[in-house]
Amino acid sequence: MSNIYQHGFDNCLTMRLSNSEYWDLFLCYDCQDAPNPDIILTGSCLLINIDINDDNSYSGDTLYNLVDWTGSTVYGSGVTLNDIGLTGIDNGFINYECSASTSGSTFLSAFTGSTLFLSSGDTRFFMTRVSGCTYDYTITPLTGTTEGRYSRLCGGFYQGFFKLSDKTYFKDITNNKFTWPISWFNCPPVCTGTTSGTTTGSTSGSTNCCPDPNKAYQCYLEEKPIPYNYQVLPTRYEQGWTSMFWLRKDDDDVCSGNTATTLNDVYSGNTGFFYYMGTRAENKFWNLFSGETGYTTSSGYPLPPPKETEEVLDNNPFLVYKGGCCCFTGITEVTTQQKDRNIDIVNNALGFRIKSDGSIGYRTLGISGVCSAVTATTVVNCDSQCGCGCNSDTGDTKVTATTVTEKYVTGVTITEEYSKPGIIYSDNWVHISIKFRAYEEYIGCELNSVPQRKGSLDFYVNGYLKWSVDDFDEFLFKELDEYREKQEGVPFNYSWGGGTQGLIETNTVNGPDVKDDNLVIQENFAGTFEGDVATFKMYGCALDITLIRADFENNKVRFGLSSVTVPAPLGIYYGKINKTSIIPADATSLTFTNTNSVIDTYKTLSTGGGYGYILIPTTFIQPSEFRDSNNGCNGFLIPTVELGEINITDSNGFPVTYNIYRTFNTFAGDIDVWMCG
Repeated sequence: MSNIYQHGFDNCLTMRLSNSEYWDLFLCYDCQDAPNPDIILTGSCLLINIDINDDNSYSGDTLYNLVDWTGSTVYGSGVTLNDIGLTGIDNGFINYECSASTSGSTFLSAFTGSTLFLSSGDTRFFMTRVSGCTYDYTITPLTGTTEGRYSRLCGGFYQGFFKLSDKTYFKDITNNKFTWPISWFNCPPVCTGTTSGTTTGSTSGSTNCCPDPNKAYQCYLEEKPIPYNYQVLPTRYEQGWTSMFWLRKDDDDVCSGNTATTLNDVYSGNTGFFYYMGTRAENKFWNLFSGETGYTTSSGYPLPPPKETEEVLDNNPFLVYKGGCCCFTGITEVTTQQKDRNIDIVNNALGFRIKSDGSIGYRTLGISGVCSAVTATTVVNCDSQCGCGCNSDTGDTKVTATTVTEKYVTGVTITEEYSKPGIIYSDNWVHISIKFRAYEEYIGCELNSVPQRKGSLDFYVNGYLKWSVDDFDEFLFKELDEYREKQEGVPFNYSWGGGTQGLIETNTVNGPDVKDDNLVIQENFAGTFEGDVATFKMYGCALDITLIRADFENNKVRFGLSSVTVPAPLGIYYGKINKTSIIPADATSLTFTNTNSVIDTYKTLSTGGGYGYILIPTTFIQPSEFRDSNNGCNGFLIPTVELGEINITDSNGFPVTYNIYRTFNTFAGDIDVWMCG
């Protein structure tokens, strides 16, 4: 026992949680030589670095990435997009004269004749300023004293694609043959054997032959068009990702002079989107539109959706054959010429938004499980099919109509969540970091076979964790269910300073397709951030808080922030001013007292003429009445006027919104004003 008392020391560490700062915890063997955060922040994990103040990044309406992804791929010496006008006019990537007739040569030249060359020597991700013919997309370049050049957004934003779909040119069918637009190839009909009475082609003097599907496919492999094979950013990340922004939210001042109609004016529920990823729009060629009839891609593929025909066999023997006749009616052909417009956007749209109350959050699209239907009618002439009347008694030749309804899942559900208000302050530069960390990490090729993962989505402001979402679904980019020529530049997009237009500015031959208006993406993401943006970084890894804070520290002086990164303690202003209304500068003549609550407390308004003023933060519980009393809320009611809100910058440079309370009359004496609940 003596040994216990002599040598049994309590060597356990006593730990207490401090709420002054938030830190990730690390266990390491030897931390004496800690890694330099600047090396990590500028290393291979950095995938996007756009700085409007850098001449190498800013070029008028185009923003260029200052770094290259090591995995960038561009086919051969480059890729030429001969159909970029088909979709590029929808977000202003391809310009055209808005007043020109959509059936005239000016529009057709932009729509069907525009090209874009993506050089293998330039693998930089780039973003362009969006535009359109209906709404205003104002972006004004400005230069600050310390922050340098930045962009003021009053309806405009930037958008860019980082990958092209190389959707297969052919599709498998049941007999292992392949179908494609024959005009794409210069393959002669290679035949084998002969078929009496049928002439399908000829080679080497052969006639009446059947094409050899194997040789035709070999020709396809040899003669197929050059692949797009363009990708300058990854679509998925082993551990997660982190996006960082320096921006300044407008408080209805800097953009107030802009009277033109913006997306925010039409879709007020979409205001504040500052970051978006996914497809920028639905497939504009999802339905049959008369103006597109007869027009094709540069390879000859028709713009309208393909006709899809399915044979449906009725196996009921009592229904297959008509009584008294050999007429076989058990096969019904179902023909559709319309794609599911929503299949491309489910889990392919994610936007981040700052609301007017200073809260921050996200909005995304998932599958709802709602069933839609396509109805097709097939008309069958029994007499022509069987050579006999469908009715044995009368010998009549009748026509039958069969209606078939195909049901399929097509609906989407909108999911969104936001932090508490007041996270983002207006009229001040702020550093925002959004981080997704998957619960399960996979390395290299393992990730290719892993389904969508869950993880945490964290929001940091000026280096501090402000809000976290658990069990967030990993975002997976995907291409559209369409041929590559008809979706150039549409999927695999990032937007900065806004959400996305959807098809709100779409146009085609003979004008816009009315069925493209008010689709899901347009209704839920057609909105923009109003204010200033300066830098955008995106990391292909989930940075820990020390690195996020290091990035903030490295740039805070540039954006006018001191070493103090948190707001000063809250409190109230009170006193007398001989004015019927006040401005923020008048607060200097009032007394400020730190407090967390005002209900059932009092302040003394000292002797002197003027109106009595009390300014209370809007985040506090507000008093319902004010009373003149020496002891509690039992005195005379003081008539007061509520003058609205006012923003006052605290001692650490953060704005605080206050409710203004003023006495109805002026008075000269002192008074104890109780703020009663």
